[in-house]
Amino acid sequence: MNIEELIEQGKYEDAIKELKGDDDDTKLLRGFLLYKLGKYEDAIKEVSSVDRLESYYIKFECYKGLGKKEDAIKSIEEGINKYPLSHALYYILAQYYFEEGDLNKALNYVDKSLDILPISYDYKFLKAKILFSKEDYENALVYLNDVISMNPKNIEARVMKAMCYYNVGLKMDALSEINKALDVDKNNVDLHFLKGKIYFETGFYKLALAEFKIALRLSPSADMYYHVALSYYMLGLHKDANMFIDKAISLEEKGRYYTLKARVMKELGDLAKAKEFATKAVKLDPDTRKELEDLV
Repeated sequence: MNIEELIEQGKYEDAIKELKGDDDDTKLLRGFLLYKLGKYEDAIKEVSSVDRLESYYIKFECYKGLGKKEDAIKSIEEGINKYPLSHALYYILAQYYFEEGDLNKALNYVDKSLDILPISYDYKFLKAKILFSKEDYENALVYLNDVISMNPKNIEARVMKAMCYYNVGLKMDALSEINKALDVDKNNVDLHFLKGKIYFETGFYKLALAEFKIALRLSPSADMYYHVALSYYMLGLHKDANMFIDKAISLEEKGRYYTLKARVMKELGDLAKAKEFATKAVKLDPDTRKELEDLV
């Protein structure tokens, strides 16, 4: 069995035994395999004498694995100092800072990557994610359009694009984008849930109910049960609403769940129970008091 086959099968120890020589390529491969085995210190030693881009990446991942974040960042910065036009190293730092939640630094580094390689699909997609996280939806849309034109089957990008439209108030554009995405991934929970929200907020409660039920079937949760119950309530189907809100409350207790339960009980003619649940709602979430002034 050759080295490539051993690596494909995850037999990294055996692959290392087969590696001979101390040239840079061999050291990098040996270092990478040691990294995959979780032998971070050994991997760092193996690649430290190699002045190649891959060496800085391996050291970065190993230092991260050891919990040495500052050393991880330093290893990439050293690589950038040696190879200032290496867009991949800027991208690694951009990803790192994005995952750490430092969106300004992430944006700074991904912009440097794009300055060098402006046509990169991955770099544009990361920038779109960063802008989306910064709630800069209009600029995020610019990059998401590019990403989707390069890969129309990128569902994550389509969901983000729909969310951008939704968040800037363009609900019909969001709905159009959702339908395009559902043509590719008909069982995407996020898409069905967002579609349900748009229908609900525009007063199409039957359509909202249908979408929330699909989302509930695909991914049962307290919040999904709540939205189904809320749709039934708005349609005047209070017994159905009661059944689904009870299920939501059995999974998780939230003020807004008890608020809906109180409203349902009032519609069903049980004012005592309505007041009881209204009191629970306010206790869990004082902000619900304004909605329940007639019951508390």
